Order: sequence, then structure tokens, then C-alpha cells
Amino acid sequence: MLLLTKFATYAAVSSCVGSILMQTLRSKQLRTTDTKLEAFDVWLSRWFLKWAGLGLVISLLQLPIQAGAMAENGIAGMFDPLMLSIMWQSAVGSQVSFIVVGFTLLLLSEWGINKLARFKTILRIVTVTGFILLAISFTFTGHTVELNTVFKGLLMLHILAMAAWAGSLWPLHQSCKALPADSLVTLMENFGKVAVFFVSILIACGVLLLLQLVEPISNLFTTDYGQLLMLKLIFVSGMLLLAAWHKLKLVAELAQHKNAQPLRLSILIETLLVVSVLVTTSVFTTLVGPQS
Repeated sequence: MLLLTKFATYAAVSSCVGSILMQTLRSKQLRTTDTKLEAFDVWLSRWFLKWAGLGLVISLLQLPIQAGAMAENGIAGMFDPLMLSIMWQSAVGSQVSFIVVGFTLLLLSEWGINKLARFKTILRIVTVTGFILLAISFTFTGHTVELNTVFKGLLMLHILAMAAWAGSLWPLHQSCKALPADSLVTLMENFGKVAVFFVSILIACGVLLLLQLVEPISNLFTTDYGQLLMLKLIFVSGMLLLAAWHKLKLVAELAQHKNAQPLRLSILIETLLVVSVLVTTSVFTTLVGPQS
């Protein structure tokens, strides 16, 4: 259960960050009354709201689930007042507080943007604040809790960069069938430009964190934690290769032949790699640690 909630939280954070990135890139395109573009924008907003809502529900369940795991008394342990009190006063309680407030801010900001367009800038600041709170929540528990402030900052950047990249993939996959070819090419080219920035942050922060957490480096091959980390790196390497293939080959072919099917299929494969990365990360951050 803990593993499932960890995976669902990763997926919700990624989907929310990716949706906002796609909304931002779409807003930079020329305004048009094309019904396909409008329908895609509506889909993006609903996709964001669904994942933010799911993230909020999951975060509210985390405390009783953690209490139940600690009590080792089945479902009854989830409602044990003493266990709930202990968990609430622990780092888990602080983590849950940040996640609940973070997803609540995301839901309020998206609702406000749809209803109060003139306050869009302020509401986007609220959105960013929600993302920062969600990123901070990952520093309260797990094997990274012993990191100093600098490395916790790097961890937050690493999480947000990964979320921006991974969470954009399904909206991009949907855009391949929802958008006209010219609009799709523009969206893909704009995403390719920002993706370079996010991937650079992702790799730089990831390498620094790896050197800090896995010491000596030979532990990558001799411990469960290191081997799972290596598996994650293999999946991420596959994502990088596909991203380069999209940017250098498939988007150019899309601009020439107006056929989005090859790109759509390749993005689907990249999305499956993202799921593998999130599952692997959930396992080694929940069940094992650097010293295993």
C-alpha cells in the first residue's frame, strides 16, 4: 500500500507539472478559434484537475496508511488514535501537510484561472507555490532526509525537472491526435527547446545527488539500492535517446509529411519508460536505502 501511494504521488506531481508546462507552451502559440485547439486546452485543464484531485485524495490517505503500517494491525491500525497521533507529530505528518496544501493550492489556482482570468498572473504564482511545497515534501522522509540544505535544494530541482519532462509526455501523446499538424509542430518545437533546459537540470542534479548518496561508487553494483538506481538510470537513458530521436528526426518528418503517427507511437514508448522510472524510484525510496 505504501508503495502504491508513493507511485501515485509521483504520478500526480508529474502530471500536474507537465500539464502546466503544456498550458504555458500552448499559450505562447498564436491565438486562434480552431475548435481542435480549444478542445485540447479544455482536455489539458481537466487532465490537470483530475491528477491534482487524485493527488489530494492520496495525500489525505497517507497518514492512516502509514499509521496502519506502523501498527501492523491491518485496516484497524489505520484508525488507531494513538498511531495517528504519533504519525501526525512525526516527519510523515509534516510531509503530508505540505502535500495536502500543495495540491489544494493547485486545485484553487486552476479553478481561479478558469473563473477569474484577470488574476491569472497571481494565480500562476499560487500554482508555482504549490509545486514548491510539493517538492519540499519529498525532503522530509526517506534516505535523502539526512542531506544538507544544499543537496535538498538539488533534490527539489531534480524532482521538478523530472516532473516537467515526464508529466508532459502523455499530453504530448494526446496532442498528436488532437492538434492540427502545423500547431503540433510548433508545440513540439517549443517543447524541444524547454526540454533541453529541464533535462540539463535533471542530469546535473541527479549526478551530484548520486555521488552524495552512493559512496563508495562501487555500491552501485554491490547493493540493492545501487542496482535499483542503475536500473532507473537505464530507463532514463532510454528516455533521453527517444527524446533526441523525437527532436532531431521525428518532429522534422512531421513538419514535412504531416503524419503524427510515428511520433505518437514513440512518445507512447517513452511514456512506458517513465512509468518504469516511477515504479523503480518508488521501490528504492520505500523499501531499500543506500546502506542496504
